[in-house]
Amino acid sequence: MLTKPTNDPRNDFAGRSRDIQRPPIADINALADERTAQGHALTNLGQAVLGLEPPEAAMDQVRRYLDAGGVQGYSPDPGLPEVREAVAAFCRDHKEIDHARADNVMLTCGANQAFVNTMLTLTRPGDEVITFGPGYFDHDFAIRLAGCVNVEVGLPQTGERFRFDIDAVADAVTPRTRVVVLVSPGNPTGAIIDDASLERLTDLCAQRGLWLVSDETYDLLTFPGAHHRSPASLPQAQAQAQDHVVVIGSFSKVFGLAGWRIGYLLGPAWLVEEAIKAQDSVVVCAPVPAQLAALGALGQVDDFARHARTVLLQRRNALLEILDHLPWVTPTVPAGATFTLARLHQDLVDDVALCRDLVIRAGVVTVPGSAFGPRGAGWVRFSFGNLPVDQLQEAGERLRQFDPYASS
Repeated sequence: MLTKPTNDPRNDFAGRSRDIQRPPIADINALADERTAQGHALTNLGQAVLGLEPPEAAMDQVRRYLDAGGVQGYSPDPGLPEVREAVAAFCRDHKEIDHARADNVMLTCGANQAFVNTMLTLTRPGDEVITFGPGYFDHDFAIRLAGCVNVEVGLPQTGERFRFDIDAVADAVTPRTRVVVLVSPGNPTGAIIDDASLERLTDLCAQRGLWLVSDETYDLLTFPGAHHRSPASLPQAQAQAQDHVVVIGSFSKVFGLAGWRIGYLLGPAWLVEEAIKAQDSVVVCAPVPAQLAALGALGQVDDFARHARTVLLQRRNALLEILDHLPWVTPTVPAGATFTLARLHQDLVDDVALCRDLVIRAGVVTVPGSAFGPRGAGWVRFSFGNLPVDQLQEAGERLRQFDPYASS
C-alpha cells in the first residue's frame, strides 16, 4: 500500500540508509568535541589507532612524488602495479599466502572500502552474511547497505578472553547464507582465532560453498603467546582458499597511516576484476600519494611492526593495570589490536550513559559497547594504542576518581 507523502523529504525518502542508526560512538565523539571547544581537557581512550608516526620511508615516497611535479593523474583502478606487487609480496612473505600475485590485489581507500567492494561484488540483496559479535559496526552498515542480512554469531567468553564458536557458525548457515566474515584480531575484542578453529571455519566455508572474508586490519599487532594466521595461508586448504577466501587489509593501524585511507583486497584475480566495477563507481582508485606511502611502509615492515608491538604491549599492560583496580569494570585481555573490551558491573546497565558521564565528569573518551551491536551492551571499549604510558596513567588517575554511581 502506498503511503501518503508528508512533504518532508526526511520522512518520505526510501533510501537504504534510513534503516541504519548511527552508532553511539558518533554521539560520544560529538560530545567530546563540544567539551573540548569549551576548554575542557580530555584524554582520548576511544581512538583505535596506533599513536606512532608512520615509517619515514612512507613519507619519503610521498615527498618524491610531490617533488617530481607534473600532472597529478589517476592510477589504474586496482592500483599502481608496483604497489600491488609489493602488497602481494607482503602477503607471501609475512602471511604465507603462497598464491598471492599482483593481479590478486586491489588497492582501496582503507579496509572499509575493501569490505564494501567485497559485499557489492559477492552478494545479492537478501543474502545472509554471518559475522561474529560484538563486532565492527561498519561491517554491519556495509552488509545492510548492500541489501543483505547480518546474522550475528556470539563470541563466548572463556576467562579473560573471547573465543570463536565454529559450531555456532555451522548452526547459523541457511540456504540464503553467502558469506562468513572473520575479523582476527577482532574489533572490539582483540580476540584472535586459534589455528584449529580457523581450519574448521575454512573447511566449513569450502564444504558449504561459502565465501570467507577475512578482515586482517590488525594482523601484525599481536601480543606474546598469540599469533595471527590468515585462512588463505592454510596448506590443506590452498585450493579452496584461492576460490573461497578474500583477505582484507589496511595500512591505517599497523603503519599509523589512518588519515591516508589506504588498504587492500586480496582474492581471486577474476574477483578483483569484478570489484573494479564497484571501485570505479565510488572513488575510481585509491589516492596515488597514499598508495606510494604504503609502498614505502612495506619496505620497513619488519622493523616498524616489531617496534609497534613492543610499544603496544607496554601500553596494553599499563591500561590493564589501571582497569584491574577499578571496582566498577572488569577488563578482558586482548590477544592483539589496540584496545580492551571491559564489562561493566551488573548494576551499571547503560553503557552509553556511562560513557557520556566519563566524558563530562572524568574527561575521558571511551566507546560504549552498544556501538558494536546488541552483544556489546553493558561493555565499554578502552583503547590504549593511541597514547603513551604517561598519558594512560593520567587517564587512570581520572578513572580512579570517577564514581559511576554519582549523579552527573
